[in-house]
Amino acid sequence: MIPLNWKSTVASLGLVLVGVGLVACSHYTVILRYPKESANIFTERPATSLYVAQPADLRSQKEREGKGAFVSLHFPADDNLDVPMASVVRRALMQDILSTRVARLVQNPENADYLLHTQVLSMTTKLKRSGKQFAIPLLAGLGVGFAAGAGADVGHGIKVGLVGVLLGTFIPLPTETEGVVELRLELRDRQTNEVVWNTTCTGSEKRNVAISVSAREDKKLAERFLPAALKRANACAVGQLYQFLLSETSSVKTNNSQMEQAPPDSLIQQAPADSRMEQAPADSL
Repeated sequence: MIPLNWKSTVASLGLVLVGVGLVACSHYTVILRYPKESANIFTERPATSLYVAQPADLRSQKEREGKGAFVSLHFPADDNLDVPMASVVRRALMQDILSTRVARLVQNPENADYLLHTQVLSMTTKLKRSGKQFAIPLLAGLGVGFAAGAGADVGHGIKVGLVGVLLGTFIPLPTETEGVVELRLELRDRQTNEVVWNTTCTGSEKRNVAISVSAREDKKLAERFLPAALKRANACAVGQLYQFLLSETSSVKTNNSQMEQAPPDSLIQQAPADSRMEQAPADSL
């Protein structure tokens, strides 16, 4: 029987694990660059002033901390963001409202007709790996080790197999990746603080991306998928908001027009008396 050098084999295994760990773990900073929209999408601009309040971040702890392992991942964590998620959402909403002419934005809430409040329910990038993505490197390593150990030192074959497993983890395989954003919006009348309109919108950007088992391309994927998902959520919200504000403006114009066309009550009541005075002969006659 060919002796097996366990110390050397364990050292090789440790080298494999360290190699995978170094590739998978790294510190990074995500900068979410929100795409600009074409100006003047809506031709008629509602005569409304709007103040966009700072959104409330109601995301789960799993999303805030970037929880997950090799199979299922949520990223980025809040510590990896250059600015808070709530600030990203507010800036994106203001940009879309300005560029699409939905309303006139004001910096002071006291000067606004309405206050727009937003809750960030979800905003994360999800990555899911299947069992095949872990089986392929393992089988490849076992195959290389078996071939190398045939008729030779068993320990040498195991070491070669472990190296094969390590190399197999660098093989890119299709991986389900999705950016998800869910927002709840409320529009409040500034004077009464009454909620006059609300909606919940979800945006998703999902596709398969070639990623190896050992890779953690969190920064690249988050910067690619999250802005696209946020754009879709905002498109849903801004479109509905525009329809509401336009209907409110039209309603006000209709009421004003009716008031201008209708004669005052005093003139209606006075008209018959004036007519009788014109028809009656003067006392002097």
